[in-house]
Amino acid sequence: MHPNNSRRTGISLPLLLALMLAACGGKDAVAPENVEKEAYEDLRAAIVEVVEDPDRQKEILGLVEDYQRDFKKLREAVQMRRMELRHLNANYDATREQFHEFIEKYDAEVITARKTVSESRRAFVDSTTPEEWDALMKVDSKAIKKMVGVIRGI
Repeated sequence: MHPNNSRRTGISLPLLLALMLAACGGKDAVAPENVEKEAYEDLRAAIVEVVEDPDRQKEILGLVEDYQRDFKKLREAVQMRRMELRHLNANYDATREQFHEFIEKYDAEVITARKTVSESRRAFVDSTTPEEWDALMKVDSKAIKKMVGVIRGI
C-alpha cells in the first residue's frame, strides 16, 4: 500500500489529530524531550536500514527533521498555553472575556501547529515507496504513540 491509499498510513489523519489534541495528562511522564528524541531516533534508524538509495535516504531524513522540529513547536505551544491557563484559572478576578480570549488564542496557535505537524508527517510518508512504507509503518506508529503520550502528559 502507498501513502495515497488511506489504508497505507496505518493511522488516519483525523485520528492522528484527535490523539495529538488529547487533553488528559499523566503525572508520571518522562521528560518530553527524551521521549521525542527516542521516537525520532528509532524512526531515523529504521529509515537508514530500509531506504537503500543514499540520496533518497538523506531526503527522507531531512523530512523527518522537519517533522521533529514541527512537533517540538507543537509541544512548546501546548505547554505554554497550558501554563497560561493554569495562571488564568488561579486568578479569581479573571473574567469570562479573558477565558474566551485565551480559548481563541489557544485554538488559533495549537490548531495551526497541529496542522503543520500533520503536513510534515504527510511529506515524510509521501516520500517513501510503498515497499519502504510497509517496512517503516510500525516504527512510525510507535513514534506517533510516544508523541501523543508527550502531548497528553503536559
